[in-house]
Amino acid sequence: MKYGFSEASPYPQPDGSYRAKQLLHGLEEEVEFLPGTAIRVWYTHQATCYPAHWHQCMEIIECVHSDYIVHTEKKTYTVSPNEILVLPGGTVHDLQPGPDCNGWIYLFDLSWLEHIPSCREIASLLTGPLLLSRQATPTTFPKAASLLSRMRNDYFSDNPMREALFDSSVLRLLEQLAHLDEAESENFCLDKRHEHDALFSQVTQYIDEHFSEELTLTGTAQRFNLSSAYFSRLFKQYAHDSFSGYLASRRFSEADRLLMDPTIPITEVAFRCGYNNPAVFSRAFLAQRKCSPTKFRHIYARFQMDRPAKEL
Repeated sequence: MKYGFSEASPYPQPDGSYRAKQLLHGLEEEVEFLPGTAIRVWYTHQATCYPAHWHQCMEIIECVHSDYIVHTEKKTYTVSPNEILVLPGGTVHDLQPGPDCNGWIYLFDLSWLEHIPSCREIASLLTGPLLLSRQATPTTFPKAASLLSRMRNDYFSDNPMREALFDSSVLRLLEQLAHLDEAESENFCLDKRHEHDALFSQVTQYIDEHFSEELTLTGTAQRFNLSSAYFSRLFKQYAHDSFSGYLASRRFSEADRLLMDPTIPITEVAFRCGYNNPAVFSRAFLAQRKCSPTKFRHIYARFQMDRPAKEL
């Protein structure tokens, strides 16, 4: 079993060079994107193994032959041919290939969506892993597979617009994933779907604007005139995560952003992310990111210092 990236790949990288193995800071992986971009596509083979790690970018694993075993903190996934596993940024996971296993790994940064409110809402719905297959998600899977194929073609092309074309497919893919439940429900009422879409859009906007405050499932449900039980079921259907899990994910995403600014005290970061007790914030951050806020800040600072001047 090898640890690192594939050698002698039949799909050579467009820039012709890359690191021979992962660069980890604890469990955090420093993703090596294609130079000058925020995307990377790997073809994995030769029993390439990736130990437990996490990163800010989204990762998609598409199996071609044999299967991958992916362990996350909450669940173990077996990804077989005609299956696609979507891992949102921040998901701790490893990747163990089966015999003669090969497939594709897609990595792309979604931070640029923060500048587009409508797109930010779509990305925020994806807070947990999603496994797509022809059998379980017959409507969504072929659309996702087609978009991934287009993303590969654009990535390995000589087109100078490859990243723009790649990102346009990413947007289409996110839209498909955000409405996965509706697409796969044969008996879903169209009017009810529109009603729920509008409602959940308001809910996510409310959380996005008030995550720094003391939010509870019961209080938020009451604000939208829903029972706690119904709101909880509806929220999980749309967000693929619990209310508390989604709220924590939103708070830690903001914490990551704030910690990148060395002038903001960690105490202030905690308050601005909804934690009145900095110690509680530090423990929660450590449990989620596998490093303390201080260490996260040091890792980011070192990464910035090590970046080539032409990338800054």
